Amino acid sequence: MTDYERIKRSCLKRGELWEDPDFPATQSSVFYHQTPPFQFVWKRPKEVSVRPVFVNDAPAQFDIMAGKMGDRWLVSCLGVLYLSKGLFYRVVPADQTFSTPDQYAGIFRFRLWWCGEWVEVLVDDRLPTVHGRLAFLQAHSSEQFWPGLLEKAYAKLHGSYEALKYGTLLDGLADLTGGITESISIRQDPTTCGRMLSKLLEMTSLITCTVQNTSSQMRNQTEKLANGIQIGTNYRLYAVERVELFSGEPLQLVKLRNPTGPGEEYVGAWSRDSPDWDEVPPQEKERLAVRHMGDGEF
Repeated sequence: MTDYERIKRSCLKRGELWEDPDFPATQSSVFYHQTPPFQFVWKRPKEVSVRPVFVNDAPAQFDIMAGKMGDRWLVSCLGVLYLSKGLFYRVVPADQTFSTPDQYAGIFRFRLWWCGEWVEVLVDDRLPTVHGRLAFLQAHSSEQFWPGLLEKAYAKLHGSYEALKYGTLLDGLADLTGGITESISIRQDPTTCGRMLSKLLEMTSLITCTVQNTSSQMRNQTEKLANGIQIGTNYRLYAVERVELFSGEPLQLVKLRNPTGPGEEYVGAWSRDSPDWDEVPPQEKERLAVRHMGDGEF
C-alpha cells in the first residue's frame, strides 16, 4: 500500500481531511525570504468554489492564469503539458476528485521528475488565498483546481512557493516531462534549422519556442510584440511544412500553437489572414488547412 492510499484510507475512516505535516499552511511555506506585509488565509477548494472540479477535460479548457503572485513561466509550462495528454496524466493522476464523499479526503498526489526519477508528491488541498481569492495559479472560469494543487506540490518539492520564482522554462519542462531539455538559438541557416526540427519531431520530441526578454525586471510579466507574439510564452511547435509558391520557390514554415489557449491572435507574416498566402496555390493552402486551424494555432 502506498503512502497516498494509507493516508487517504485513514482519513476517510476517521472522517477527517488531511493536513500535511511536512508542508504546513503557514507563511513559511509561501515565503522564506521576502515576507509580504499581509497574512495568507489557507482555504480548501470547497471553501473557494461552489462546484470545484479537479480536471475539466473539455478541449478548450486550459484557462489557467498566474493570479496575483504566481509565475507566468510555470503557467506556460503547464500549458505545454496540457497539450500532451499522455504526459499530463502521468503527472496529474486522473482518479482524484472533490465530488465523491467516499473518495475525497483532502489529499492529492502528483508525479514529478526529481533527481533522475519520478517521485510521488502528496499535498493537502489547502491553498493560500488573499481577500478570498487564490493567490497563485488558478483557473480563470472553469473551476479547475489541478493547477493550484500541482503548483503546491512543486513548491513543496522546492521548499516554498517563493523558490519557484527562481525557476526557468527549461527547469519546468524537465521536471514535468522527465526529458532532457536543451535551449537552441535559431540564429543559424534556416535550412539547417528546419532539418533539425524535422528530425526532432520524428523522434517525438516535445519542441517549444519562445521569445525571451533580456530584462530581468520584466521576467515575470507578459509583454506582447506588435505581431501578437507574447514574450516569454512557450509556443508548442508541432509541424514543419515545406510550401511551394506560385513562383516555384520552396518555402519552409512551422506550425505553432499557443499552449495557453485562445487569446491575442498572431497577426504577423503568414498569419491566418496574411496577404502572404496569396503567393501560395489553393491546393497547398488546402493541404495545410489554413482556414481550419484552431484558436491559438498559426
